[in-house]
Amino acid sequence: LAVFADYRPEKKILDARQAFAEQRFGVFIHWGLYSTYAQGEWYLESGKLDEAAYSRAMYGFCPSRFDAEEWVRAIRGMGAKYITITSRHHEGFSLWPTKVDDGYNIANTPFKRDILGELAAACRREGVQLNFYYSLLDWHRPFMPPGFRVTLKREGRKANEDYAAYKRYMMGQLAELCDGYKPGLIWFDGEWGDIKGSEFDWGLDELYDLVHAKGALVASNSHLPVRPKEDIQLFERDLPGDNSDAGFSKNQPVAQDRPIEQCDVIQKNVWGYKIAERDFRTPEDVCAMICRSAAKDSNLLMNIGPDGSGRLPARAVEVMAEVGKWMAKNGEAIYGTRGAGYEKKEDGTQIAKTRKGDVTYVFTIKPGEYPVLESR
Repeated sequence: LAVFADYRPEKKILDARQAFAEQRFGVFIHWGLYSTYAQGEWYLESGKLDEAAYSRAMYGFCPSRFDAEEWVRAIRGMGAKYITITSRHHEGFSLWPTKVDDGYNIANTPFKRDILGELAAACRREGVQLNFYYSLLDWHRPFMPPGFRVTLKREGRKANEDYAAYKRYMMGQLAELCDGYKPGLIWFDGEWGDIKGSEFDWGLDELYDLVHAKGALVASNSHLPVRPKEDIQLFERDLPGDNSDAGFSKNQPVAQDRPIEQCDVIQKNVWGYKIAERDFRTPEDVCAMICRSAAKDSNLLMNIGPDGSGRLPARAVEVMAEVGKWMAKNGEAIYGTRGAGYEKKEDGTQIAKTRKGDVTYVFTIKPGEYPVLESR
């Protein structure tokens, strides 16, 4: 970590951090070839599939119902201020016509259209910030670093452990993303997939410097203490400091000097679309999560997984519409606030407090009900 020790963020980075924190609520989108299989984003691994056969889904990927304007209008109507989409998940497939890979990207599908480009244009028109998730892991390319590559081991494929080449590949893609689409944030994931029981140098200092030089913020879902060059601290399926067994961020120290974001799922137990999973969070659940996150001085990034046709799940759209109605009435106590305390009472009632200047907002949250703004 020595390379990070003397880092001091510039004013524009600090200003962007503050603007990010004030948004308080965003929508995560997990979408890729896995959506065609409708078995969740880890299907290549969980289904123990042959990667070469799995990747041929690219030649049939044609989400004819994808409408970026429809997505963004629905998400803005939910009360969300930003979108973070998987530009490239662990499967290695890119949702933009990248020139820095072996052709495993949207340009070589029957669909051909630049999904990220259309989404970026719609976000600009609707006043919604666009951010990109980017996976450090890659189950498709054999020259990524050793470690979490169950696919290679299972198939007997020989690994070409050339991390210098893999890092050049990632640097090229990140430059494309930042220059071509101007995201507000690059959301890294997969560092936890390195060599078990040892340390691997991902060269994060260079990746982060590139992203900062291009004008975007950096976050990493590492489940580790936040590093100085990481502008946002991430908690996966866990309230900051809650240390629940259900979350992935247990015992992760909570930073006091930068914005925090908690991510979670609207279709329970899965990030990418899974046709058999019918258990969705209720609007009451989502609104309560927004309040709890804000009271903990954190943003909430609520995930939705579109299906292979490019449509948002119908139940998710229904939930989003109801959340939007609640946010329209109570947003003043969420947007632009700081956390002011959260507590659970013995009867199951929760109290979530936020503040803005000299004003403190108090929400009462009862199980199964919408949060009620009791006082301000």
